[in-house]
Amino acid sequence: MKRTWKIILTAGAILVLLVLGAAWYLNVHWKGLLDKELRKYVAESSDSLYTLAYGKINLNLLTGNLAIHNVALIPDSGVYARMVQEQRAPQVLYHASASRLQITRMKLWRYFLGKQVDAGAFILSDPEITITEDRRSVDTGRQRSFYEAINKNIASFDVDRISLQQTRLRYTRIAEDSSKQMTRLDNLDVEVRGLEIDSLSQHDPTRFLYARNFDINLDKWDYRLPDSLYWLHVSKISYHAIERSLDIGEIRLDPRYDRAAFDKRIKFQQDRYDLAVRNIRLEGLPRMGLLQKKILADKMSINGGHFHAYRNRGVPMAPGDKYGQFPNQVLAKFEIPLRIDTLQVAGLAISYAERNPQNGEIGQVDFPRAGGTFLNITNIDSLVQRNGHCIADLHAILMQSGKLKARFDFKLGAKDGAFAVSGQLSDMDGREFNKATKALGMVEIRSARIKQLDFNLQGNERSAAGIVKMQYSNLRIAMLREEKDGNGSERKGLASLLANLMAIHNENPSPGQPMRVAKPRYTRHPQKSFFNLLWKTIFTGVKQTAGTDMLENFGNQQ
Repeated sequence: MKRTWKIILTAGAILVLLVLGAAWYLNVHWKGLLDKELRKYVAESSDSLYTLAYGKINLNLLTGNLAIHNVALIPDSGVYARMVQEQRAPQVLYHASASRLQITRMKLWRYFLGKQVDAGAFILSDPEITITEDRRSVDTGRQRSFYEAINKNIASFDVDRISLQQTRLRYTRIAEDSSKQMTRLDNLDVEVRGLEIDSLSQHDPTRFLYARNFDINLDKWDYRLPDSLYWLHVSKISYHAIERSLDIGEIRLDPRYDRAAFDKRIKFQQDRYDLAVRNIRLEGLPRMGLLQKKILADKMSINGGHFHAYRNRGVPMAPGDKYGQFPNQVLAKFEIPLRIDTLQVAGLAISYAERNPQNGEIGQVDFPRAGGTFLNITNIDSLVQRNGHCIADLHAILMQSGKLKARFDFKLGAKDGAFAVSGQLSDMDGREFNKATKALGMVEIRSARIKQLDFNLQGNERSAAGIVKMQYSNLRIAMLREEKDGNGSERKGLASLLANLMAIHNENPSPGQPMRVAKPRYTRHPQKSFFNLLWKTIFTGVKQTAGTDMLENFGNQQ
């Protein structure tokens, strides 16, 4: 009995030693084979443009785990220069590195027997990727797919997951005129699932870059604008290639200086912006659109945020004019092809504040709850020819109680910025305008009930005209003047009395009279904005309806 156990134990020990010995031999042999083949594969697949460099390789035959340390994909500048001369250089060049490439659950026997890569995961630690796009390069050769480039050495490539965490990305774009544009992204996460590279998957329309799922996440991106007046902050960016969607938690444009410091740093008048939009989502993105420098989306939505603008009218006006800066003109000049079929905006708080140089006070107009829908936002010529109108249906609360609706029709491709706008303001206490009129026009509205204000205007970058109809009652105003010590304002009693008794129509329609309808026409100041033209045209109609020039001072301040 003892002898039998000795034989069994001896045989078992010999078997274990044989297995371990075979494993050790195969481990050393296959690791050496891998070491030779990896570099050869990269060189042959890229026509010697790239070199693969790495340090130690750790291979565990039993678990199928493989670790490669200090991996780097390095382009050969000499080879690239020769390709440029031969007009077969790719426009995009890569340089990538990682401190460690961990491959898990790799079926090694499939690789060594059939050149099939089948693994559970590829995990890169501390990856750094530098991408250079040189638009000056010309490649006249036949473009090969990635599968065509590798299939000589790899029959198929099947990986459940590829993970790049905390990636540092550097992207440089060299234009045809040799100008450079650089982008730097840190802490970029890339997650690829269901990657299959074979003769069938390269034509599978349900995949993106051979993958079932392809997600890119970026926690934040910060950029200081070239004028050094603002920071641009973008946070919580998620791109889902298979869903063809992009989610952004927030986009913020933060001024670097407060109002007083901002005014000291600018030479000429300009608006100071404070902007934040949240919960942004784009749907229906072409999967290669962003890589091709195009913004194309079926639908975009924004839910929440604010937009505050401020201007000091005491700063000198800039020389020249602002022609060519209407919304449709700016859209036409936008360098990147753009198409957004539908843009829905909700929950925006908007305000515009202005400092009056005559008294130093700031007047402000508020739209605490604003939103709307924009249709057919595009600068692509073929789409403009098909539909030449960008429509915006907007709604907002004006000041505290006014219900405002407006419909804009921007004529796309119009050289003169042609537009039309119609809208309605209803059920508002006119005294709410004192937040603007007292500071900017030295006019106090003591009472007014605006029942309904309708406007319908057409215009371009030179002028606007149309119809304004305002139904109101109980209009009373007070003309103000500054006290000598400059600490406040007081009413101009006689002027106010004359205005209310003789010059102002206190209501519309007046008793026994038809509704007064104004037909304003206003020529735009060439140095002022689109919204200034819109406001001034409507205000001209309001003054015609009220029947007084006493508000002229207020109108001229804007």
